[in-house]
Amino acid sequence: MNKPLFFIHPPKCGGSTVISFFDLNLDRDKFINFVWSGVSREKTRERFLASGIGGGHDPIGIHRDLKMPLEYCSILRNPLSRQTSHYWFARNGKNGGVARGVSVSEAEALAQGGELSLDDWVSESCSGKNLFVQMLSGHGRVNRESLEIAIENVRQHIPTVGLCEDMSDFLLRLCSRTGMRLPFFIRTNVTEGVPKERSPLSERARKKFVEDNQLDYELYQYVCDDITRERESYGAVYTRAIDAVRLIQRRIDALDNPYIYTGKSNMFGFDENHLRMVREVATSADLSPIDAYIELAHSRRRECGDLFDGFVDAVNDDMVHGWAVNLSVPDKSVPIEIWVREKLVATTLTGNPRPDVAAAGYGSDRCGFAVRLPEEAQEGFRVKIAGSVQTIQCAGTWQRGWHMA
Repeated sequence: MNKPLFFIHPPKCGGSTVISFFDLNLDRDKFINFVWSGVSREKTRERFLASGIGGGHDPIGIHRDLKMPLEYCSILRNPLSRQTSHYWFARNGKNGGVARGVSVSEAEALAQGGELSLDDWVSESCSGKNLFVQMLSGHGRVNRESLEIAIENVRQHIPTVGLCEDMSDFLLRLCSRTGMRLPFFIRTNVTEGVPKERSPLSERARKKFVEDNQLDYELYQYVCDDITRERESYGAVYTRAIDAVRLIQRRIDALDNPYIYTGKSNMFGFDENHLRMVREVATSADLSPIDAYIELAHSRRRECGDLFDGFVDAVNDDMVHGWAVNLSVPDKSVPIEIWVREKLVATTLTGNPRPDVAAAGYGSDRCGFAVRLPEEAQEGFRVKIAGSVQTIQCAGTWQRGWHMA
C-alpha cells in the first residue's frame, strides 16, 4: 500500500472481527484504534503513521484531521439487522464492556436498564438515522444529495466496501487491494443474548425504521450490486478463491475461540499464541487459488481520487478568499468554482501565497485563492472544488450579508 489504510466501521457491523484479520496478517496490535477521548490526536497520528493501518467509528474525512492522503475501506450490514444487534448489545452491557468502563449513550443506558424496548429502539432509530450515509458522505444531517455523495465516495475513495453478512468475501477483496495474503478472521465481539426465536419486533416499528432509513437501504443495495458485479468480472478465478477461503475459515471457526462474545481484544489485543494457531491452520492449507485471485485482482486495482482540504476564510461585497490543498499532490493547483444554485458563475485556481497554511502542517504554501463575485452571485452562492464531491470547510451556501445559511 502506498497510502495508510483507514477502516470506517459503523457500530455492530463486524469491525472487531475485521481487526482480527489485520492482526493475523500483520504483527499484533498494528491496527490503531481511533478513540480520541483521553488520547492526544498527535499521538494517535504518530502511531497511525508508523503502522499504516487503523480505523474507528469515524466518518469519511479523517484525512483532514491527519492532513494527509489515505485509502479508505468500510463495511456495511443490513440496516435493520444492524439496528437490532445494537439494541441487544446495549441491553447486555456491551458484552461486559460497560463493566470495564466502556462509555454508553443515554439510549444505550436506558436499553441496558430495560427501560427502552426493542420496538422503541428500532422505531426511533436510536443511534442515528441513515447512519451508513452519514459515515460514507461525511454529512451530519443527510438528504438525497448525501446519498449521491456517499456513492461517489465509494467510487472514488473507498475502493473496498464489504458486507458483514459475507466477511470472507470482504477480506478476500481487501487482500487483493492491500497485498495481504490471509483473508481469514476470528469471530469477535458477537452480540451475546440475542433471542434465538423470532425477534419480538412489531411490524409497525419495522416499517417506520425502513421508511426513516431509506437512504441507508439504497446505499446498502448499491454496495451489494457493486460487489456482485466485481465478483462476476473475475469468473472462475474468484469462485475457486472464495471456495478455498470458506473451507479454511470453517476449520478456523472450529477452534476454541475466547473472543467470540467479548470486546476485550479491542482493549488488550489478541493473544499471540492464539493468532499463531490460527495462522498455522491457514498456512497449512492450499492457498494457491487464493493467491491466484489476489495477484490478478491486485493487478487490476483502480486508483483512488485525490483528497482535499480547504477553507473559505472571508467573503466581502465582491471577493471570496480562502485556501485549498490537494492532499494527494500538495503542489498541484486546485480548481475552485463558484455556483449559484445549479449554475457555474466563476472559476479560479489556487496559487496565492499562504505561509500560514504551510506552517499548520499542510504540504503547500501556495494554496490560497481569491475570486471575484459576479453580480448574479450577490444573492447567494456555494464554493466547490471542480470535479470532486469533496467540499472545503465553510463552503456555503453564503447569503447576502455574507453569512452561511
